[in-house]
Amino acid sequence: MGKSLVTGANGFVGSNLVRVLLEEGHEVRGMVRKNSNIDNIAGLPIETVIGDIRDEEALNEPVRGVDGVFHTAALYRFWAPQNDLFYDTNVVGTRNVLNASDRADVERVVVTSTASLLAHSEDGESLPRSTDGLPSAYKVTKYIAERESLSFNDERDLDVIIASPTVPIGPGDYGPTPTGRLILEYLNGRMKAYLDMNFNVVYVKDVAHGHLLAMEEGRPGKRYVLGNKNTSLSEIIDILANITGRDKPRFEIPYPVAISFAWLDEFFEGFLLRKRPTAPISAIESTRIDERIDSTPWAKELGLPQTPIIKALKKAMDWYSENGYLRNGKAELR
Repeated sequence: MGKSLVTGANGFVGSNLVRVLLEEGHEVRGMVRKNSNIDNIAGLPIETVIGDIRDEEALNEPVRGVDGVFHTAALYRFWAPQNDLFYDTNVVGTRNVLNASDRADVERVVVTSTASLLAHSEDGESLPRSTDGLPSAYKVTKYIAERESLSFNDERDLDVIIASPTVPIGPGDYGPTPTGRLILEYLNGRMKAYLDMNFNVVYVKDVAHGHLLAMEEGRPGKRYVLGNKNTSLSEIIDILANITGRDKPRFEIPYPVAISFAWLDEFFEGFLLRKRPTAPISAIESTRIDERIDSTPWAKELGLPQTPIIKALKKAMDWYSENGYLRNGKAELR
């Protein structure tokens, strides 16, 4: 592989992927939006281009002359002030990237999806039959985007591989992601109670390596789940408590209480004030979905690294400390 384009190069997964590509000796062209926070890639020896995946014309130059495209850019939230933002970014944006790649005779595209979709299928290994029951606009639009991406293998002369991370944790989470916000709530002493949930977590740098492995070794039209450890929020809190010596939250919030608060919160903060709700409805509804998955078969096929989760959490804490996310300025380790 020669030069690669990474869309969303400044993002959580994108910036870690850029670093892995550079470590492996690849040339990188990173695409970011105008006025984006680019601290994650500042000073790295890459070619940076400005563009928006929602503008298909703006993609013609970024894809020109590259051998592979890593499409990591997405809107990963549980709420947005306009719901159309999810469709325009996750569906139209992905379609634009693939169309532009096809026109430019790019050989391969790795599209970043989400393993959380598989929790809604009957076998836990494939996409559900429809979007019915998907609890968020994020999941709905990622479902549509993945279906459209896979169709390019049959309808166009373009190899498309799907990379489906579980829940990544680690450095570079400047957003932060929904999971990152929960970790920060605990580290900053603001988590007095919690609503438990089950999921699979993975070190973000392993996710980045997984994208490169999918590009080099993956089979066109196939999905590769990039995961590691099945766990729960309560277990993550236990690990963080052991690392830091901080007290754990005393109370687990009953689901009916949480969802009632979410409806009120989304009405007042979201609808009336046009601010991101503290507890979006879709975030609370998602806690009812068991997103644990056995990612071992995909990890074995790709040779995906499996970094211990305690190391991933420590790396995340160090990064939050160094970048001013912690109330006391640093992560205190026991």
